[in-house]
Amino acid sequence: MPLAWSEIRARAIAFIQEWRDVTSEAAEKQSYWNEFFAVFGKKRRAVAAFEEPVRKLSGSWGRIDLFWPGTLLVEHKSAGENLGKAHSQGLEYIRGLVDSGRESEAPRYLIVSDFQRIALHDLEPEEDPDLPLFKRLPPTIEFPLADLPKHVHAFGFLAGYRTFRLKEEDPANIEAAELLAELHDVLEAGGYPASEADRFLVRVLFCLFAEDTGIFEANPRAFTEFLQHHTVEDGSDLGLQLEQLFRILDTPPNKRGASLPEHLAEFPYVNGRLFAARLSFANFNRDMRNQLLACASFNWSRISPAIFGSLFQSIMAPRDRRQIGAHYTTERDILKLLRSLFLEDLHAEFAQIKADRSGRRDNRLAAFQRKLAGIKILDPACGCGNFLILAYRELRRLETQTLSLLRVTDQAEMDFESVARLAQVDVDQLHGIEIGEWPARIAEVAIWLMDHLCNQELSAAFGVLYRRLPLTRSANIAVGNALRLDWSEVLPAVQCTYVLGNPPFVGKKEQDARQKADMAAIWGSVKGAGILDYVTAWYRKATDYTAAHPSTRCAFVSTNSISQGEQVAVLWGWLLSQGIRIQFAHRTFPWTSEARGKARVHVVIIGFARTDPARLLITEYDRRGEHPKETSAANISPYLIDGRNILLENRRRHFQEATELNYGSFALDDGHFTISDEEASKLKAEAPRISR
Repeated sequence: MPLAWSEIRARAIAFIQEWRDVTSEAAEKQSYWNEFFAVFGKKRRAVAAFEEPVRKLSGSWGRIDLFWPGTLLVEHKSAGENLGKAHSQGLEYIRGLVDSGRESEAPRYLIVSDFQRIALHDLEPEEDPDLPLFKRLPPTIEFPLADLPKHVHAFGFLAGYRTFRLKEEDPANIEAAELLAELHDVLEAGGYPASEADRFLVRVLFCLFAEDTGIFEANPRAFTEFLQHHTVEDGSDLGLQLEQLFRILDTPPNKRGASLPEHLAEFPYVNGRLFAARLSFANFNRDMRNQLLACASFNWSRISPAIFGSLFQSIMAPRDRRQIGAHYTTERDILKLLRSLFLEDLHAEFAQIKADRSGRRDNRLAAFQRKLAGIKILDPACGCGNFLILAYRELRRLETQTLSLLRVTDQAEMDFESVARLAQVDVDQLHGIEIGEWPARIAEVAIWLMDHLCNQELSAAFGVLYRRLPLTRSANIAVGNALRLDWSEVLPAVQCTYVLGNPPFVGKKEQDARQKADMAAIWGSVKGAGILDYVTAWYRKATDYTAAHPSTRCAFVSTNSISQGEQVAVLWGWLLSQGIRIQFAHRTFPWTSEARGKARVHVVIIGFARTDPARLLITEYDRRGEHPKETSAANISPYLIDGRNILLENRRRHFQEATELNYGSFALDDGHFTISDEEASKLKAEAPRISR
């Protein structure tokens, strides 16, 4: 993982202090660049070399001061020397690389510096005319060393941040999501009701996906051709035409009019409540229609569940993301929780059955499939449903493997009806609670789309085209505040197999009035509960929920603060008193997101239940969240170590004589109390008494 920008800026400030008075090229330039790379978390010697020989245009040989093949060339001068001359020399070296057959090594970036000034030249700048000006990086940036913290983003390539935009040929990428999000905003700005705008865009998203994945089987380009050829170019009739299409998608073929135009009749009956509600007509214009056509030009056939979270997150202001606690995540990180909670056990059980050579194997396989179909999952903070989507995919894949083994034994010819009878795992095994209407609707359609992808995998395994249209079942995603709802109304506790998810990451200092009221309602008079993070309320609700069904297992992603410091004794003191036991733990690692503007937090994953598992496991990672190491434990303490459940409680006074601590210093100002050297000088001049 690249360093966080806050860490890079802190290192840049230290770098300035170290090098602000250095002027001699010969004596110090190599140390300068070693430390410059370190600002961005990169070891220079791992990627770049000093004094790289290259033949110049004149035929003579020169030496590049610093060279990272394919990425960066640096020319360095002593303080006060002409940087323009250094720039020309760097370009001459690059031309020499190309002319000598080393074109693949030609760098994108050229940096010239004289210690106290730095100039960055991007030799392959973005030239997309549709990219807003404020998003474009200028091809050249020059600044004094003292301003390095202001310009660290321009050097993101050193830290490992990608500086190019996703291209149209990338399937289902975040740029496509942002196009839809922009359309969402324009609809709302035009007075279209917010709740209807959510449903409208979800329907559009389904049509985009359906066209590229064979759901619209009769004509794979049905939706695009509908937009291009059956709506006027100025967009004035697009809202009306789309609403008519949505009604067709919700109407069985035998109830459609006999005179229905062919371009509408070729659309299948979808149902599944997705198109059931009647929406207002959206007022479109030419630009909005063009945006929708641009979305249709993307290839959505390899869509990832992460894009739905990205789509939602891209329309939220940063403060809203912080208050709701939205952190949409990579598949890799979600699977950490799913594997530990149930996937590893299911795969181990399947492997054992697969290895059975007795006559009981088919009966065991059938029983295993029934077990998969009986699993019911609740995500009480489901967002756009990423955890449910991936859990469903993994259950379906296990079922497909199970059915494939049974088919080998049976050897019977398969057709659509027989496959339909065999497939038992379905989307109505999934349940969620989400506070926002928009992400809840995204979750529903995302689960249907994943179901379709799983049906394609089953079709490939059996050689029979299998589709679940019309949609007769759906996930149950309740819209509401999970801390105020009775979870048993969404899924009765006695039916629930697993509770899982990624509840909001909101610390005690960041909670708004509503969230503080939620915490008071959940924790009541529990002593010390005022220090707890918002996520702990889900632990309390899950504990109460499982009281009626002790075999239900739970796992949440949480900020690592609940397993360290003052919160541990308050939270875990209460949970342990209710019979809760930690069954597995992933110790601190960075939680990553697929979306732009992604949040970076450090988290733990904690699995807990009222029953004792067969084994207790602790997973530990390196600082980058890589190279997991799993160890068995006799007991997992609230501090996520192998040891007894000892809780260190808050003390007002030290148990020995010691100097008292005051409140301390917190980085809770969102950068508003950070000032530049120039601002500091001005303040000291205006008010000398504050200089110290």
